[in-house]
This record gives sequence, structure tokens and C-alpha cells, in this order.
Amino acid sequence: MMCAVLYDAANSFIHQHFVEVSMSEEFLALPLEDVLELVSRDELNVKSEEQVFEAALAWVRYDREQRGPYLPELLSNIRLPLCRPQFLSDRVQQDDLVRCCHKCRDLVDEAKDYHLMPERRPHLPAFRTRPRCCTSIAGLISWGPQLIANFYAGDSLNVVEVFDPIANHWERCRPMTTARSRVGVAVVNGLLYAIGGYDGQLRLSTVEAYNPETDTWTRVGSMNSKRRYSGSHVQPEHTH
Repeated sequence: MMCAVLYDAANSFIHQHFVEVSMSEEFLALPLEDVLELVSRDELNVKSEEQVFEAALAWVRYDREQRGPYLPELLSNIRLPLCRPQFLSDRVQQDDLVRCCHKCRDLVDEAKDYHLMPERRPHLPAFRTRPRCCTSIAGLISWGPQLIANFYAGDSLNVVEVFDPIANHWERCRPMTTARSRVGVAVVNGLLYAIGGYDGQLRLSTVEAYNPETDTWTRVGSMNSKRRYSGSHVQPEHTH
């Protein structure tokens, strides 16, 4: 029983701190099976898929002669379509290991098609276009006493709480600049966006973004229409 608890705790730590772990000698010494399992996990806490690519490439380059043939299998488990187009063109496509591998080039072309030809997206493997469910913002967000999954009812508040699942602890962070309820939310590039909502009297078109690194909310461009009870859909670097 205790071994299972320790195993789960170790996995949770690795998922939460993947970027730091990927820079360690221990990560570079992992066998292929463990690296494949890691880079395919939905729970990885990364700001962007580009960090997963860099980690996988560093692992291959650690023993290039022996690990080079594994690169196509690794890239097929990384969600390249979720990388920025310029990163695909300037970093991934230009890497010498990728350039000399036909299967790798095919995966890069698939990722570029995701951006250039949206009509082909339904034909791509679903897991390669699915955002990872853990982001750089720790845990869940709460407006007042209600969790994000159940914030549509109740009073309009600007109170925000962050839940740390590792410490099993809630704490308040910087309040929003505007009291809201029935608000849409989305996470893009490590920022949490509060979109529209209701301030207790009027529907809102205003949008503000929370940066967890600086604990600040910043007003960004407002929507053209006032909305509450809105749903949000995130694509790479955009929200709808």
C-alpha cells in the first residue's frame, strides 16, 4: 500500500515539474519506454508543447547514435500540431535530426497542415491535437465559494482562489479587476482569461487575463458583444 502511494506521489511530482525534471541527468538516462510514457501523458504541466519537443530532442541527443532511430516514435507521441507555426518552421523543421528522417518530416508536415488547412483537422489523430489537461496554472480556479465547474450561479464576485493539488491547499490570489459571475474561462499560453460574464447588473464584454507568475490581472481587448453563460474553445494561441 505504501509503495503504491509513493509511486503515485513520484508520478505526480514528475508530471507537475516535467520541465525541470527533463533537464536532469536522471531524465536523460531513462530508457525509451519511460520517455515515451512520459511525453504521451495528458497530465504534463507544460506551458506549451514546444517544451515537450525540446525535452525529447535533448534525450535523443544525449546518445545520438543509439537513440536517433527512436526520434520518429517520440515525435509521434508529441502533439506537434499544438506548437506555434513559427516554431515548427524555424525550430522543428530546421533540426538536422528531423531533416534527415522521412517519418519525422511527415509528422512536421501534418502539424503544419493543421494550421494551414483547418478542414483537415478532423482527419488527424485525436490525441495529437488534444491539449494537455494540466497547465502552468496550478489546479483549479474558484470565484468566491464555488469551483470553476460550478460558477455559473450565485453572486458576482472578483475573489479568486487557486488550488494546489500537491499541497491539497486553497489560497487567495489577486482579485479580478471586475466582479463577475456566469463568466467564460480559457487558458492560452499560460494565461487564464476571464471572458465576459455578469457584474450583478449588466452583461459584460470585458476580458481580463491572469498571469500566475506575477499574480496580476490585466485588461485586454473587449469582445464586440456582451456575453454571459458563454463557452470557450481553445486552439493554439487563440480562444473562441
